[in-house]
Amino acid sequence: MIRTVHFKNFRSLRDVELTLEPLTVLVGPNSSGKTTVLEGLQPRHDFNLSDLWRQERSTSLSIQWSYDDGLMASVVYDPKPVSRADLLNGAGVRGMHQYQSISLDLDALRQENVLAGANLLNPNGENLANVFYSLGRKQQSDVAQELCRLVPMFSDVDLQPTSNGRHRLRFQDRWAPGLWFSPTQVSDGTMLLLAFLVLQYQNPAPDLITIEEPERALHPYLLDELIQLLRKMTTGEIGKKPVQVVLATHSAELLDYVRPEEVRFLTRSQEDGSVRVNQAATDTPNWRRVYETYNQSLGGIWLSGGMGGVPGA
Repeated sequence: MIRTVHFKNFRSLRDVELTLEPLTVLVGPNSSGKTTVLEGLQPRHDFNLSDLWRQERSTSLSIQWSYDDGLMASVVYDPKPVSRADLLNGAGVRGMHQYQSISLDLDALRQENVLAGANLLNPNGENLANVFYSLGRKQQSDVAQELCRLVPMFSDVDLQPTSNGRHRLRFQDRWAPGLWFSPTQVSDGTMLLLAFLVLQYQNPAPDLITIEEPERALHPYLLDELIQLLRKMTTGEIGKKPVQVVLATHSAELLDYVRPEEVRFLTRSQEDGSVRVNQAATDTPNWRRVYETYNQSLGGIWLSGGMGGVPGA
């Protein structure tokens, strides 16, 4: 897993070193740099001038990852005199990681799919039906059972052929077994939960999954269940292997279901607009007093502005 990542001159990340946990939560207002961090975690070689701090040709961009096994890897982009992107530091491909970015689109999740195997969920979730189809029968049953536990209005989930080699998901009514609902007839939260549930069965499992705004359309009770699911993925309790997870959120409610040491508060410098990252000083008496004052509500502390990462703070 990634222990630290150091960004230099990557868009608004002028000079930021970010420490990561198995489960890390990035929180901040709009345009605070959360998406930039998520994109910077992905190994890539297609940088251009727009990726540079203030698009200044006199600077160079670098991202360096360090891993818990001691390996390191770096990417550098220097526009002078010829644009290039190279792996450095001798770590080679061994030091890099397999990355999956998840930013689910509700219309995409509901799409019919042309029948095909799919072992990895696409970033927007458009191949969810094929990913579910590609699971083994027991895995399909486990996913359906867990979804129905979380959304007890349903008793099963399976696939229905439509036309021209296509199929779609369908959801069985709990009280009328002959009644099945199409994806357009169920809630947004139901579709999002199903997508999150299949992540644990992806094969091969990625090393790192980033998820934008996982809280959308989910009841607070389901936020707790989602965090528990993701935490089990990070420990290897479920899934093929331990998978590191980084979330980006605006939700104060979600913060109340994670540990303070897992949260990174992002804000922008008033002087030059560069991103700043704060962590809770959880090992200090002052932090413990504040935490108790806010009834152990990390969301409440964040909204107070004391940690930064809220508009105007």
